[in-house]
Amino acid sequence: MASNIDATRKAYELFQRGDIPALIKEMIDENCTWISPGPKDKLPWAGTFKGKQEIANFFAHVGENLEFSEFVPREMIEQGDTVVVLGTLTGRAKKTGKTVKNEWAHVFKFSQGKAVFFQEYIDTAADVLAMS
Repeated sequence: MASNIDATRKAYELFQRGDIPALIKEMIDENCTWISPGPKDKLPWAGTFKGKQEIANFFAHVGENLEFSEFVPREMIEQGDTVVVLGTLTGRAKKTGKTVKNEWAHVFKFSQGKAVFFQEYIDTAADVLAMS
């Protein structure tokens, strides 16, 4: 079985290629909890999502609202079943045309090679400004 870092790298590669169906099918556990912060009324992708269908909806909301020119995982730290990823992004809010630059931290927990938990830490104020 691949290491959790290998699984994490593969998930980001699938995201960067835009292959969300493969990401969901291959990398996400059926009972995964996925948390993205922020005010739901300003950031349509914010909230807690459970299971593959709700997580697919999260990615749909991101795709409908943001266009990334850069989304780079810069560092991955593995401790047991947990992988923390530090990265940066640059994108454009489709609704407003405003640019957003952000640094983020993602925390994954794995079981048998699939993500069972994800939580994102990001400057949501920067996202809200871009979306407003």
